[in-house]
This record gives sequence, C-alpha cells and structure tokens, in this order.
Amino acid sequence: MKIILTLLILTLFTSCSSSKEVILPFKNLGYSGERILPIKDNNSKSTFRVWFNNSTSIDRVITISRDSIFGFQGKLVEIGYMSKKKKKTLFYNEEEIEPKCGFEEFFKKLDSLKLGKLNTQNDFQFILHQPYSIYIVEYKENNTYNQFKFYTDFPSENNNKNNYSSIEELVFNEFLWGFYVKKK
Repeated sequence: MKIILTLLILTLFTSCSSSKEVILPFKNLGYSGERILPIKDNNSKSTFRVWFNNSTSIDRVITISRDSIFGFQGKLVEIGYMSKKKKKTLFYNEEEIEPKCGFEEFFKKLDSLKLGKLNTQNDFQFILHQPYSIYIVEYKENNTYNQFKFYTDFPSENNNKNNYSSIEELVFNEFLWGFYVKKK
C-alpha cells in the first residue's frame, strides 16, 4: 500500500510541474499575423514582418499586423544563442510590442515606403571583416504580398537615403529591443 501511495504522490507532483503544450484551436487557424507562419497565407488585412540580424548571434523578428478579428498586434521574437566562457546557451525571447507612433501611424509610414514594389537589393558591397546587417521584409496589404532582402553596414553609417535605409531607420526608431552585447 505504501508503494502505491508513494507512486501516486510522485505521479501527481511530476505531472503538475511538467510543462504542457496549450491547445488554441481558433488562433491556430491563421487569422492573425501574431504567429511566425508565412504571412502570405494568413488572413490578416495587413501584415509587416521583418527578419533581421545585426551581425550578432541573435536573430530578431518583428511582426505588426492588423485584421478585423484581433485588431492591431505587434510581436518581437528573438532567437539565437548567448556565449559565456566558450559555452553556448540557447536564447529565446518573445514579447508584445507597439510602434512608438502607434499602429495606425505606423501603417501610414509603411504605405509611404511602397513596400509592395521593392525588390531584393543587388548592389551591396561586402567588406571583409566588417559587420553588416541583413533584413528580410515581408509585407502584405489586402491581397498584395511582397518579400525582399537587403543589407546595410552595422552600425549604419550610410548617409545616402534610399528605401532600404528608410526601412532600417523606421525599424530602429519605432521599436526597442535589447542588445545583449558585452560592454567593453
């Protein structure tokens, strides 16, 4: 009897403390731009997603979406690894975000950049041993979808204004995230 009671107690404690995957039947249908699913196939009215890396071990994904069911949503996802004394630790962070200027004003700024017509950048000059950033932008407005890629120096020293530098500037000015780089 003591063995059965002990096993029952152990089962109770271990099953309550283990993490479980939560079932979200409605949000899994793809109505929202919140998930990192292809935005081309979601049902949101407007979605802006930028995947970027600023020459670090952390990749960042910012998704801003608007739809009739969930309204405005913003999410920052950070994925990568942290290194401490030659040991790599996997890193994942996810948080809700909002553009500084607000969602509606942010979508107006996106419209002015004509993201639906931009192509992948072909003229970036890579310099050996100099850090650079890579940006992959996905943009969906109603039924129009576009995806393109561009590069910039990091930190950006580009004084030439073009559509790509305007996108980078918009991302840096509207959203805050932490750089987990050790200070010298």
